[in-house]
Amino acid sequence: MKIIKIIAKLLYPKPKTLENKFDEIEENDNYNLRDIYIDSNDDFVTKLLFFFFIFFLYLYLSLQKKYFACFCALAREENKYAKELISYYSKLGVNKFIFGDNNILNTEKLSDVLQDYIDNDLVDIYEFFDSDIGQSEFSQSIYEIYKKKCSWFLFYDFDEYLEIHNESNTNITLQKFLTQEVFDKCETILFNWVIFTDNNLIYYDNRTLIERFTEPYFDDSANIFVKSIVRGGLDKIIFYPNRSNHVPDKHVSICDSLGRIIKRYNPFFVRPPKFNNGYIKHFSTKTAEEYALKMKRGQNRNQPYNLTNRIEVFFDHNKFSKKKLKYFQKYFNRTFKPSKRRKL
Repeated sequence: MKIIKIIAKLLYPKPKTLENKFDEIEENDNYNLRDIYIDSNDDFVTKLLFFFFIFFLYLYLSLQKKYFACFCALAREENKYAKELISYYSKLGVNKFIFGDNNILNTEKLSDVLQDYIDNDLVDIYEFFDSDIGQSEFSQSIYEIYKKKCSWFLFYDFDEYLEIHNESNTNITLQKFLTQEVFDKCETILFNWVIFTDNNLIYYDNRTLIERFTEPYFDDSANIFVKSIVRGGLDKIIFYPNRSNHVPDKHVSICDSLGRIIKRYNPFFVRPPKFNNGYIKHFSTKTAEEYALKMKRGQNRNQPYNLTNRIEVFFDHNKFSKKKLKYFQKYFNRTFKPSKRRKL
């Protein structure tokens, strides 16, 4: 803003009046042409030059992307994890978080724990209480609203933590990673999951996810699934309706984490999984206690989980134990006989 004031003074030498006007604009952070006062007695050419300078400056500033990386996710009963997620991704380089609050009405609200972040413009929350909104619908809506404000979008979930590194295996930020020349032609970048086990824990405790779950399962069959980082400002982008938001449609150029164009792909997975340069730590089950709560709330208000199937999934990802099985049977008041019993 200081540079703008100096240039404007040279073109329009009315220091006191002009400076006051720019101070008002600076305080409001709104670059509105109607806020600029031009004395009717000034030279016509000077006024004309000044007008065009302000007009093109306003146009330039309005087209600038405000955020480098925006993290977008739907949330239901995620309050206990929200601050940790923001802390983690802020260090990674995300400077805007956009959440859809999909909680049941009159239960917890994201704003209950994130009001300070909202006040500081770090977090925007859209309320979808008691809604059946899906990830694809949410992602499509958010992209249309923010596509000119965000350089990149991370469409992830609250249990997915991206880890990226360079060739020497040193962790780096999103800015350093995404500004590499190899990604210049990439409009979507895919990262495979890496499932993290429950660390043989049954109950929730107050430690962070990163502290509690330290055991990756690189051979898990679910690691073929991917999530995407999507470039902002694209006109032709569609997230598959009534399906997950793992990858947008094929009208955009899709790259792997090395910047190589993927010509044939599935909107859900890359097989075999690639962990070059990074992957998504997926804390998909957490503990038996947290998993049971997740199964109880269902996929959405009108779509409960198939408990028999989901208990199978739990023991496919985690080591089987009778204590865990008894916990599920007592919690749901029913008998489970999982056939998948992973042994570590």
